[in-house]
Amino acid sequence: MVISKTYSTIAAIWLLGLAAGSQVWAQENGGELDSFNRSLGLEGMGTDLANAENELAHSNTPSAPEAPKKAGPGPKKAPVKREESFSNLSFHPSPAVTNSVRAYYVSRTNSAAFAGMPSYDALVSRFDERFSNYGFSRHNIGDTVAGYLIISWEILHNANASNTPKGIRRVREAISQVIERRGKAANLSDENKQKFSELFKSLAELVSEQSKQFRQANNQAAEAQLMNQVAQPPLKLGIDLRKLRLTDQGFVNG
Repeated sequence: MVISKTYSTIAAIWLLGLAAGSQVWAQENGGELDSFNRSLGLEGMGTDLANAENELAHSNTPSAPEAPKKAGPGPKKAPVKREESFSNLSFHPSPAVTNSVRAYYVSRTNSAAFAGMPSYDALVSRFDERFSNYGFSRHNIGDTVAGYLIISWEILHNANASNTPKGIRRVREAISQVIERRGKAANLSDENKQKFSELFKSLAELVSEQSKQFRQANNQAAEAQLMNQVAQPPLKLGIDLRKLRLTDQGFVNG
């Protein structure tokens, strides 16, 4: 995948979405979004996500109680919590890739509309720090997609996902499981995994910052338009974040 194609598929979703009216945006960027979804194998993943979360819920259901064990000397050991690494979705980062993505980001956001916004590096760092306590890797495309969906959910519900840490971990595990099983993202080169990941991070945080500013200014019209745009990419995947709650079991209807 050439660099221009990688950039255009994501940038069209977010940067053009912020700059254009919501109706025009939805009409002009549907093809780019479909192409992006195909590249990562995300098409129609809503059903797969629900199934994965259901599987995880049942796998964590306690089994029948065991017979009491005789007390023995020494302290009891805490159960070991298994963390999925999803190593097929990880990548080895390159400073050269970061430089090229940063240059593209700057060229696309050099306008009055983004004046005063955090820098590219600050946005990527903010994303990484946001999810560092939940087992997310900085260098894993599955973790990045999960984080993007969580940030989108926060914007749509004006909520703070950190109030549900178990839910964040569950979403991360379910999303990564679905993407890894589908295989397309795992087969991308390290370079393209990094490009997708960094653009996801920077643009998700950019939209989050824009949402925050609209709310602080009590600009309800702009906030409503932005929320409509934020809802569109997940809808293309079969995920209506507006109808989901974030619980300890991940995203659930209600």
